[in-house]
Amino acid sequence: MSDSQGTRFALDLSLDDVAPHVGGVGAFLLAYALLLRGIELGRLYAFGDFVPYYGSRAFAKFLGTWHDGGLGFPYVYNVMPAYLGTVTAVGGALGQNLFYLALVPAGFATFLVFARRFVERPVPRYLAAGVYAINPVTIGEFVNGGVSTLIGFVGFPLIVHYLYRIDEEDAWRPAALVGVVFGATAIVPWLVFWMIGPFAAYFAYRSRRDPRKFAKFVAGGTLGVVLSLPNVHHIVQRAAGFGDGDGVLWTTLQWNYEQADPLAVVRLAGNHGMLAMNQLGYNTDPTMVVGLVVPAVALFAYERDRLRLYYAIAVGCVGFVVLTGLGLTYPLFETVPLFWSVRNPAKLQYPLLLSLSLLFGAGLETVLHGARGAVTGLDIDAHRGRASDARDPLLRGVVVGLVVLSLVAYAAPAAGAYGLEGVRGDDYAVPAEYDAVADEVDGRALWVPYGYTTQLRLRETHPNHVGIKSGGVVQGIPNVDYVTRLFEDVAAGEPVHQRLRDLGVEYVVVESDPPGDYGAGAPRVQSKWGAPWLFGDPATLNERFATSDAYERAFSADGFTVYRVTGVPDRDRVVRNEGLHAVVYPEETDTEVVGDNLLANPSFDDGTGGWWTPPNESGRTTTYVETADGGAVELRVSGDTQPLPVAQATATRDDYPYRVNVDATGDGVATLYWYEGEKSPDSLVSREVVPLSAFPKSVTAKGDTLSIRIKPNASSEVVVREVTVARSSYPAATEFTAASGGVPGVVVDGRDDPPGNATVVAANLGPEAASDAGADVRIVDAETVLDGDLAFDDDYRQGAGVLLADGEHPDAVPDDARLVTHETEAGTVLDYWVVGSFDDTPVTTVRTSYAAGWSGSPDAEHFRAQGWANGFTDTTPDEVSWTGGGLRGLVVRVWLGAWAVTLLVLAGPPVARRLRERFDDGDQTSLP
Repeated sequence: MSDSQGTRFALDLSLDDVAPHVGGVGAFLLAYALLLRGIELGRLYAFGDFVPYYGSRAFAKFLGTWHDGGLGFPYVYNVMPAYLGTVTAVGGALGQNLFYLALVPAGFATFLVFARRFVERPVPRYLAAGVYAINPVTIGEFVNGGVSTLIGFVGFPLIVHYLYRIDEEDAWRPAALVGVVFGATAIVPWLVFWMIGPFAAYFAYRSRRDPRKFAKFVAGGTLGVVLSLPNVHHIVQRAAGFGDGDGVLWTTLQWNYEQADPLAVVRLAGNHGMLAMNQLGYNTDPTMVVGLVVPAVALFAYERDRLRLYYAIAVGCVGFVVLTGLGLTYPLFETVPLFWSVRNPAKLQYPLLLSLSLLFGAGLETVLHGARGAVTGLDIDAHRGRASDARDPLLRGVVVGLVVLSLVAYAAPAAGAYGLEGVRGDDYAVPAEYDAVADEVDGRALWVPYGYTTQLRLRETHPNHVGIKSGGVVQGIPNVDYVTRLFEDVAAGEPVHQRLRDLGVEYVVVESDPPGDYGAGAPRVQSKWGAPWLFGDPATLNERFATSDAYERAFSADGFTVYRVTGVPDRDRVVRNEGLHAVVYPEETDTEVVGDNLLANPSFDDGTGGWWTPPNESGRTTTYVETADGGAVELRVSGDTQPLPVAQATATRDDYPYRVNVDATGDGVATLYWYEGEKSPDSLVSREVVPLSAFPKSVTAKGDTLSIRIKPNASSEVVVREVTVARSSYPAATEFTAASGGVPGVVVDGRDDPPGNATVVAANLGPEAASDAGADVRIVDAETVLDGDLAFDDDYRQGAGVLLADGEHPDAVPDDARLVTHETEAGTVLDYWVVGSFDDTPVTTVRTSYAAGWSGSPDAEHFRAQGWANGFTDTTPDEVSWTGGGLRGLVVRVWLGAWAVTLLVLAGPPVARRLRERFDDGDQTSLP
């Protein structure tokens, strides 16, 4: 053979080796590009769980604030801000876009590294990697904004790959690499735990008789935990609170597993909780049965002994998800808190995804080329070239074509911005105008209309806005009720300027073209996901603020009109208040009935007299029955018959509080209808459906007539024993500003032990209850105990007072009380009265979640204010500083130190070897 012929042969051989890989990668990137067509680039993504961290703001989130939930901003895994802060600081919005878009191809690449040890042929291997990268699980997580989950999905195959290397090699380096990959990608540690748990258990069992190898597995796992310590620390704290809110956990568990039928699970679409699965049709479109091609092809790898582990993991995941959907695994959740971490089956779908993808590749390779590598305990590399390629090329082409067509159909619903356009429209990116307006608005703002997408856009561009996070994070109070009432009054056109001033809100921003349907219809509050949102026509909202003397137009720009709230005092994050007090207040359920029952015949002593009852017909009956507790009414309905209620109407007074109770057994509801004037469809003001299990209930009258209608649910029976509608006291407000209105000084939660120099204040408690609470001062709001006409104004302590006749001093007011009154055109309004006196200790508060790491002057006392804020006596704002230390400092130091040492150990030997080789080469060239 000539030299030229040899060179040509070598070139042809290298091209033959490279071409399948270039083709595989190119085909995947082409398919991914087609799925991404039309996606926004150059604007910050903000949707689902994707928070658009931007530049240095992200590092402030990560390092700046301590919360009970961990480091940085609560509800977000703690290293995530640093990741997104890095890419946005370097590449801006485009850097964030490319980082997110690169996660799916990165998962494709890491799976190729892992799958090479099981699947030799390029075509089945690349198709398997395509299944791992593009499927309902990853599409759903992409549309859900699950950036932290997708990072775990990228690292998962590499972790398993290095676990195999620990088992195969007599070296410690693979153990260190397991820890490094886990530490870098376990943003959600529970997710990665469930991903690698089955494999870790398998290898631990295999190495049980080899102490050195077992030690390497333990070392790799321990190092991974340490290198992801901030996230692990956060998860452990959250796990400690799993006992709270069991009802919500059970509801979430049941809903997430609602789609968990076997066929949906094995085609990787068995998760009701993932938005895209339903909206893109993976759970609802019958044509998506094409997804069964993946598990069907996977069955052809059954002869390969080394893949039995993956069959076992796949069967185990499918079995657990399906059995949980049937409710059969509930005892595990009741007894082992660990299982609450899989209340969303997505965590189990990732080990299922890896297993099915690998088995699919191996099965396809078996169909195309025979059972290669099916020798127990040996790597496929030992068998390269031994199998015959005698199979018909045409048949192989047909099989590959059918499989590719099936996979294309499987991914088709995600066409266009990888499913984002199909689920979220064009609202998934933050327009540049948000940043421009936020830069101009240099203070706290109320943004209207305000919906979920608006909140996500503002969370980083203007984090100091009033909304869902403002009460819980900025004000440190349970915020949903407060924000709901604020939004409801904005929607109704009621004056809210005083409350905005109390919150330190300096601006109101009206957005003329809000995302989604937030700007359609009359102003109103809509509740979704347990949170209130303010919807409504921007023109109507604009007109209200423009015509009110409480606001002045500041500027207009890029579709936003900004109003300045008049009379807002200058307020920094650190606020000085006068006085140091502890307030003891009753919960809402502590309201007292102060009037008689307004209903006629409430206990059915006179049969059904005074009640409207429907006629007894086939399938439904209303009958008077005698029970052990006396008379009652039994409502029964069966079959498809429409249930009818037993009902009664009574007169009420607008805006007065009432206590409604329905003493009944059975499955049903009571509906409260409020009317202005006569009871008719035209005079209906409000309607509220209340489950019978939710009574008794405190309500505020929304009209002068209440009709209460009680009925059973379909095919059920209800026995009603007594119904009560009676005047009650107003529930005491528990918000920071409302509970402290008119009270000079900071409010300290009196249920905790107050500092020794605190004045304990009882709010709206009777004399005996106040004495039992050890109160020094009693505050009583007039409307909670006095009859009389009510006057409403935001300046009053609870927004309502009682009009007094000239010179009247009600008997309920103690003689030694100091009255707080307001003179109005209608007369004198009694707001509240105080028995006792306050001290005047100067107090400085830091409005952040409480932490002992804050320090004031050496002479100061540091205490917990309202259970959340940091309070200091004898301290000025500039003397308050964060001293660090404690668990937070230990977590950060151990985490950073472990990364530094690990990277030095991994990089040190190769660098030293390279330097030694260069040194040796230099010595040799200098020899004569």
